[in-house]
Amino acid sequence: MDTKEQVLDNLYALRAGLSVISQEYDKVRAIEEECGEKLSNNAESLQVAFIESKNGSYPELEKLQQRYEYDKDILKKLDEEEKNDASDNEPFDPKKWMAKRTKQKEIIDKNNKKAYTAYAHWLSLEESDGYFNRLIESARSRKNSVAAGDDTTTSGFSYKREGRRSTVLATVFLILAAILATVIAIGFATIDSIENEIGIAVFVIILFAVFFILGVVYLSKSKHYKRRHAGAVNKKDAEVQAVQSMLDKLPEVRAAAQAILKEKDEKIAPIKESCNEFYMALKKQFSHILDERDWQNLDLVVYELETRRADNIKEALQLVDRELQTERIQQTIALATEQICYEIRRGFAELKTTIIECCRVISAQLEAVSLQLGEISGQLSELCDGVNMSNALQAKANVTSARLLSDVHAIRYYQ
Repeated sequence: MDTKEQVLDNLYALRAGLSVISQEYDKVRAIEEECGEKLSNNAESLQVAFIESKNGSYPELEKLQQRYEYDKDILKKLDEEEKNDASDNEPFDPKKWMAKRTKQKEIIDKNNKKAYTAYAHWLSLEESDGYFNRLIESARSRKNSVAAGDDTTTSGFSYKREGRRSTVLATVFLILAAILATVIAIGFATIDSIENEIGIAVFVIILFAVFFILGVVYLSKSKHYKRRHAGAVNKKDAEVQAVQSMLDKLPEVRAAAQAILKEKDEKIAPIKESCNEFYMALKKQFSHILDERDWQNLDLVVYELETRRADNIKEALQLVDRELQTERIQQTIALATEQICYEIRRGFAELKTTIIECCRVISAQLEAVSLQLGEISGQLSELCDGVNMSNALQAKANVTSARLLSDVHAIRYYQ
């Protein structure tokens, strides 16, 4: 039976192995981030207003937004947080207020970036065709509506309708002015004495002037409204052209996005495969010491053994179960992680020897299936290197075992 010290050494070696896989997942996330930047740059020519999938209209987009951790309720959450802070009745502090606003803006910008990355990825899928087809149909519909007379935001007012009305009124008033001008001309030609008809003449001349001025005014208004209507139509036509241009570019952008995603998958696939093989080797080597289902509580188990609260794995697991049933778990995990960091720094030389020995055993296990590993054998030998595992143990010393397992599962089941 292994001594307590041997068990602890093996548990630290297990943690080192999980840390290595976690570091590999860091590489995957870096590749993902690089891919996201490339996708976003590729989608610049198809920039549109922010879109969300409503009522399941774009299920693939919803999946991608979840994958990139976009939070559609972020504004609501920030608003609730603001209300909770306001209920504390603390005195107003301009510096705190500004710092809070800056932080909120950073959160919103980061969230919007996730949404745009999801959208840029979505352009590689055929589902996005439906969105752009709806977009151009909507743009054409708005253009037709504006061309038909719905060309202003003012309720009940239409540039086209008012232009027609002004044209009619201008025509009527100018015709009346022309008639009165004719009457005046005939009257002056036939009248014998203007002194007897001076009143009538003045009235007719004034009436002519009024009709003529009204005709000119309404003619000017008619031209103004026609220009405004034409401008509104041209604006909507430009929107149609812009959407049509995006629709024309979509096949090219989609092909580029698919190439970017293919390149990303080709980089990640061997990392995923090697990590999976390495994990299986860890499982074979250490599951007899600590069951795989308890690896997420590795820190707590080590803590119970290091602090002499338990003398063996069984007792440590019983104490862990007890801790998990209480409200002290967060504090205990923090203490356990701190203890792990301390022990790694203190006894790193001793741990390194144990880790190198475990690496030798794991390498021997992997050699048995080397024919099946093919191209990833080089990566596996790198993962199994004692120096790399020791460095990974130090690098991930302040990361909880639960988080390590989360990274491990993320890379093993990466899609």
